Amino acid sequence: MKKVDFPIDKRKWHPGLIPGLIVLVSTYSKDSVPNIAPISWIQMASFEPPMLMFSGTKNSHTVKNILETECFCVNLVDSKMVTKVFNCIKWFGEERIKKCGFNLSDAENIKAPVVDESRAHLECTLYDTKEVGRAVIAFGEIKAASVWEEIATADTVKAYQKLDQVMYMEDSIYALFDRLHRIE
Repeated sequence: MKKVDFPIDKRKWHPGLIPGLIVLVSTYSKDSVPNIAPISWIQMASFEPPMLMFSGTKNSHTVKNILETECFCVNLVDSKMVTKVFNCIKWFGEERIKKCGFNLSDAENIKAPVVDESRAHLECTLYDTKEVGRAVIAFGEIKAASVWEEIATADTVKAYQKLDQVMYMEDSIYALFDRLHRIE
């Protein structure tokens, strides 16, 4: 099959070549004002210590809050949440939370909220940041993780199906993990 040149600007990628897991990063400001942000540029960064990293916009409420409070929560998004998450970029701050209808409660181990509708949460403390262009990559050490009991107790393939994770492809297009395969 012949290959053709393709733009290097991700905003012009159709199809998107690097899909990303959709999560909501939740934070409090230094004044305890809650915030949530949809993020799809996220991945594991280290096993020891357990650490993840994600990219956020330098001047966003999320990055500002993380720098001030040094903690955040990663809330996994499932297919029942995805439409609300795609629409939530229309608003900011507390209005975003209210208009999208998400419920928040305090995390168990850090000073950040969790999104109650999420099937799994990762509670993180800020380990480091790195500015890259107009973005900030935040490295978070995972201090606690929680998942619905029915997911934690299911066999591996069933657990992924019950987790029901969502991948961002490009504007208004997402993918589900509805076909899982095991290498024999």
